[in-house]
Amino acid sequence: MSRTPRLCIAGGGTGGHVMPALALADAARARWPQLSVSFIGAERGLEATLLPERGEQVQLLAMHGVKGAGLLQRVRVLLWELPQAVRLIRHNWQYERPDLLVGVGGYASISGVTAALISHIPVVLYEQNAMPGLVNRTLARFSRCIMLGFEAASDRLAGSVRRVVTGNVVRSNIAATRWQAHEPPRLLVLGGSQGARILNQTVPEACRLLAREGREFVVSHIVGADEATLVQVRELYAQAEIKAEVLSFCDDMPDFYSHGSLMVARSGAMSVCEAACVGMPSLFVPLPHAADDHQRHNAEALAAVGAAVVLDQYSLDVESLASQIEAHLFHQSKLSEMSQAACAAAPYDAQEKQLNVLAEFLPTINDLNAAEVNA
Repeated sequence: MSRTPRLCIAGGGTGGHVMPALALADAARARWPQLSVSFIGAERGLEATLLPERGEQVQLLAMHGVKGAGLLQRVRVLLWELPQAVRLIRHNWQYERPDLLVGVGGYASISGVTAALISHIPVVLYEQNAMPGLVNRTLARFSRCIMLGFEAASDRLAGSVRRVVTGNVVRSNIAATRWQAHEPPRLLVLGGSQGARILNQTVPEACRLLAREGREFVVSHIVGADEATLVQVRELYAQAEIKAEVLSFCDDMPDFYSHGSLMVARSGAMSVCEAACVGMPSLFVPLPHAADDHQRHNAEALAAVGAAVVLDQYSLDVESLASQIEAHLFHQSKLSEMSQAACAAAPYDAQEKQLNVLAEFLPTINDLNAAEVNA
């Protein structure tokens, strides 16, 4: 009897790494119900709470990052934490050795990839952003293949590693949602899971200017988890007599997108890919101090095809933002053109492409599939 095929996904730290990892895991399980999936993450990352809550099998490591860290922390990580983490991973694999390891970025990915290389386990990397992160740029030369969320990332990798542009997997219920015209138009504001102070401060004031000019519109604004910010932003819209739905978070993103005409948002990899799949015209304000300025590169991927506009946070003020909103929100033909351009660039087949890559390195999956066909 064939043993259970095993996939291990290493990395995390932020939602930008963890959510694509979970999407990949769920897609793999859906195609191959017999597949066992486990994770390697960091005790300090989002995965430390999110994965156990989902009942996932996860090995959490006492790891710290080195980017921007002082010399002592760098030395400690490289000479103590990394070797210890690799030893623990390989010890764990004595009982359940994976057939393939996928590194999704973040510092926990380094330990998993290193352990896999020492153990002669095939490594595939997955880079979600248009600008590859430091971990994936460093490890790419040692991997069998790297899957890319954006085509632009390919030229930003050194060496001869095999590159496969797959796109990022967007949840099926979001991918099935389509932009449509609304009257009055609705402005969506999305600052990511933690919110964005610049958007929470400037968007309500920009909307106040538009309301004073007699523009009629409604707003859906996700501010993040801070309760004081939630109250403040609600008051700003109320004072301006603007009909606005202000939320800390949204657990029904298909509904959120389906009611929008134009979105003002940060440009994490998943937000950009979701906007593309939905066909959402967008004004992106990249987080300026994001690692390697990756949010700007993500946003530019859609801006290059006419689906979005990139706004620089450092030069953004209430008046300029109001001008950009007015130039787009109330012009139906422009919104329709941007929506069509977004859909044309959307990674609707990302799931199939990613699973096809994984299948190459999961011989037990191939054997089982062949047996099912011959049965």
